[in-house]
Amino acid sequence: MNIKKMLKFKFLLLAAGLVAILLIIGCEAPEENGAAQYEDGSYTAVSEADERGYAEAEVTITDGEIIEVSLKEYDELGMQKGEDYDYDVWHEAMEELPERFVEAHSADIDAYTDATSTSERSMDAVDKALQRAEGYTETFDGTFMGTSDVGEQGNLGVALVTLQNGEITEVDLREADEEGEFKDEDYDHEPWVEAAEEMPERFVEADSADVDVYTEATSSSEKWKEAVERAMEKAAQ
Repeated sequence: MNIKKMLKFKFLLLAAGLVAILLIIGCEAPEENGAAQYEDGSYTAVSEADERGYAEAEVTITDGEIIEVSLKEYDELGMQKGEDYDYDVWHEAMEELPERFVEAHSADIDAYTDATSTSERSMDAVDKALQRAEGYTETFDGTFMGTSDVGEQGNLGVALVTLQNGEITEVDLREADEEGEFKDEDYDHEPWVEAAEEMPERFVEADSADVDVYTEATSSSEKWKEAVERAMEKAAQ
């Protein structure tokens, strides 16, 4: 092989190598920057809950990018916190956090100072919404809150339902009176106290909200059934 042919051969090898590298980079780029991993649309999900409440996020995806995030937070009665919520830092966080999610194109952001709980709940809700955008369709595991409609006497049933592998493993039931105060074991109606102890076991055993009501505590039982059903709906939304 003469020198010209040798140089031409080396040049062709070099060109082929550059093309291969560019093809590899081009294939990996979308995965690295997160582009096109999300299906366009609006996705709503809630965070896991505890006795103090939970957060809800609506995430809008366009061209595979997060373009908008809307946040809500609910208290221990499942009531949405609003303009009258008496904590200025919370209001600041609820304005700032959506921008952070959009800028980061992720649920993984820094918590807002002095609003850590709200930030963590919001991150969890956004993460679950993004999982839906990635195509996840199963029921989420974790603890979710459901509340009943307010009864004629102003009472409200609250349920914290824990799911593992899609099955109910634990249920915590509470009931608030018309003043928003939770009844406890000192409540002056023995069947209610008994129902509050028995009903969680019924829900776990049935793995369902469809259980028999407790005798002489029918109203409370019905509220708890409704609350458990709504908690399970939140895990599946």
